[in-house]
Amino acid sequence: LERNVEATVTYRNAALGLALLTPVTQLSPRAVASFASTAPRLGARVALSGYSYEDKLSAPVLTLGTVAELTGLNGEPGLTRLSLAALPSDAGGPVLADSGSVLGMLLPADLQAPRQLPPGVAFAASAETLAAALTAQGIIPTAAPPGAQPTPNALAAMARGMTVLVSCWE
Repeated sequence: LERNVEATVTYRNAALGLALLTPVTQLSPRAVASFASTAPRLGARVALSGYSYEDKLSAPVLTLGTVAELTGLNGEPGLTRLSLAALPSDAGGPVLADSGSVLGMLLPADLQAPRQLPPGVAFAASAETLAAALTAQGIIPTAAPPGAQPTPNALAAMARGMTVLVSCWE
């Protein structure tokens, strides 16, 4: 994590593209993500926070987009279809509402294999789906308080606080 913190995988859900990592040494997080308690509306603006260029930049990149659909292409629940230009290394990053609450987690494009989707089509596991998986592991997600609309700079700061660079070796 962040180039110099060793961690082990303590839970893996391949269907969700989700892994929980436990650092070898105890850490104090810069921020704790809060999850949206309601589904986003179609056309809502979102911001994806991810390390688009892997470790070439010192902070995550925010990629802006919109909510295109509240299911997968075949009506699968638990997915949110997004219209945004994600890069492969953005997978696993939080998808944030304008309020800064987590709407979901960007899924790797290869979960759609063997299809190659048009540019700008991405999918996120919904906040509800992630919350259920985390709760099953004994981690109770924090619900986002209603109301506040942070400034773009405050939203970027929130995203930086909850997004970490993860490098994997086997």
